[in-house]
Amino acid sequence: MAPTRETVVRNLWSSSALFVTAAFIAFVVVRSDTAVRVGWLLYFAGWLPPLTALAICAVRKESPGVGGVFALALLLGFGLLFWLNHA
Repeated sequence: MAPTRETVVRNLWSSSALFVTAAFIAFVVVRSDTAVRVGWLLYFAGWLPPLTALAICAVRKESPGVGGVFALALLLGFGLLFWLNHA
């Protein structure tokens, strides 16, 4: 069974939580200099799927919905916390 466009977009929105979780583990659990660099890479890579989903919604002239708002708020909120923790 082929995934529908809606399923793909929902998975793109929700993938930001996985990237933020992996970055959090790198920052808090591992705590080495290399882990901090990997944590930042994971955090910034977490922006790619939601931005892709946002582009898909823009092309199709659809609203991103609650999932889009949650994904972007999650990335912005944790980005601020990660930055404050490592500034």
